[in-house]
Amino acid sequence: MLAQLRRLLPYLHRYRFRYAVGALCVFAAVGLRMLIPHLLGDSIDALRDADDASSDAEAGRWRSLILRSAALMVGAAALGAVTRTVSRLMVLGNSRRAIHDVRRDVFARLLELSPSFYVRHQTGHIMSRCVNDMQNVQGLLGPVFLYLVETAVLYAVGLAFMLQTDAWLTLLALLPFPIFLVAAQRLAQRVQHGSRAAQEKLGEVSAKVDESLSGHKIIKSLALEDHDAVRFRALSHDYSDTVITVSRIRAWLASVMVFLAALSSFLVLAFGAPRVRAGDTTVGDLVALVFYVGLLAAPTRTLGFVLSSLQRGAAALGRIGELLDMPGTLRNPRADGATSLDRGRLEVRNLSVEFAPPAELPHLSGSLPQDAPAVARRVLDDVSFTVPAGQTLGVVGAVGSGKTTLLRAIARQVEIAPGQVFIDDRDILELPLADVRAAVAMVPQDSFLFSETLADNVRFGRPGASDEAVMDAIRVAKLDRDLEQLPKGTATMLGERGVNLSGGQRQRASLARAVLLRPTLLLLDDTLSAIDTDTADAILADLRPIMAGRTTVIVAHRVSTVQHADQILVLEEGRIRERGTHAELVQADGTYAALHRQQTAPNTTGDRPNGASKH
Repeated sequence: MLAQLRRLLPYLHRYRFRYAVGALCVFAAVGLRMLIPHLLGDSIDALRDADDASSDAEAGRWRSLILRSAALMVGAAALGAVTRTVSRLMVLGNSRRAIHDVRRDVFARLLELSPSFYVRHQTGHIMSRCVNDMQNVQGLLGPVFLYLVETAVLYAVGLAFMLQTDAWLTLLALLPFPIFLVAAQRLAQRVQHGSRAAQEKLGEVSAKVDESLSGHKIIKSLALEDHDAVRFRALSHDYSDTVITVSRIRAWLASVMVFLAALSSFLVLAFGAPRVRAGDTTVGDLVALVFYVGLLAAPTRTLGFVLSSLQRGAAALGRIGELLDMPGTLRNPRADGATSLDRGRLEVRNLSVEFAPPAELPHLSGSLPQDAPAVARRVLDDVSFTVPAGQTLGVVGAVGSGKTTLLRAIARQVEIAPGQVFIDDRDILELPLADVRAAVAMVPQDSFLFSETLADNVRFGRPGASDEAVMDAIRVAKLDRDLEQLPKGTATMLGERGVNLSGGQRQRASLARAVLLRPTLLLLDDTLSAIDTDTADAILADLRPIMAGRTTVIVAHRVSTVQHADQILVLEEGRIRERGTHAELVQADGTYAALHRQQTAPNTTGDRPNGASKH
């Protein structure tokens, strides 16, 4: 647990002054609170002495002492309230600042991780760490820190007052503490293990909710609502059972602390009364001791909460630490000066890419799964080609032939070996990721849109782009003809992932976003698959002047999309089987020619003449 808690040291050090002021205020508040029983005990003894006084002058002196003690008690209570408030403002306020920094670091780390990380890990598990675990860590930085300091100071100051009042009764009151604290520690360890199990199971529930919401159309179309609800209930019941078990252990822990405080008070009263009768202590000292034990009872009761929260927070901190420690798989060298990738000459030399089977996140993992391949699968095998600057390369092939992986390797979304991909004669592995990503724009087939306006989605890569530039990009993507269907045109707020747009509209919005960037190298991953042939041809025609002097790589399953490319590659099982222009490949009468005949023949499921019907 100590190794996990060390992660908080940089954040505590960052706000050390405020934490120090908060700790000093805690010390002052506890000291003032402990002064009140001492003054109360002196007042009780003064009352007895005033009652036994032999003269009015002596009785008046004792009454003056009582009034002074009462005034001091009121002043101590008022000043204690002020210092207590300041301590909470400092410590609890710092917890908000520190957890903000933790969230910022975790989010920055998530942005640095490679896309393969998100393939291997469910969104729900990551969200559980970023939301639920963050709340528990915030407890460590705020309430747990505050109560630990307060309890430590309260015991130190309280025991000093108690020992000064009656050392023998104080030792007697502390007699049960070791036994109960050992029991509390064991219960707290069970709380830690149970809390981690509960957090993992909550991650499973979150992942199931995310999966069901994302796939709600499929669930409804197949009438699987009841089946999906059964799966959710099973995970939910599993989570609730674990939480209830942890709650029972925490209840036992709180009960142990309450019984400890009650037993100490009983011992003070049981053995203190005979000492008062024997004259070994005064009534005021006995009352003060009872009050001291009562004051110590509150932190003793909260000690169970503090211990369980500490264990739960440490478990959450460990899970968050797993994200922070996750090694990045993409190399990101430092910039060695100004990087100029303005021509777009692309060269691929003997490119080979292997993928390991995706790892699953264990239910109760001690750490997130690393890249531990069982049997690697080669997706690309010895692929080589060159695209001069300003030319267009078309890539076709069957499903699973490696087309998307090729684009992802060029865009540095998967790790490759050095000396395999070059842009403007520079190895992309020797360039900073930011420079490569700035020069390369990839439009995936599965377009993702944010819950923002259409205009904001288009200018996502260039936040400062003007409205005119946004509209120009929209016109190139042929999305302007659909604006009349949107209530507010480009100012229309899109639903989650662009749910209120059609598949073709989402693809064209993503294409407009890439066009606005004016990249050196534009990669289109079957981006026009949901668009009719005429619109696709119009888009490609408008792209040519924009990409003049730059390079375009188009992956497509329709021959008509790539037939005007300067060079066409045919991939098969990760290898280049054919290459050439459209005319050359058709004349060669190979795989490309067969695909061309299939898609241009009437009444096929491929490309059809304008106005042809599927049926």
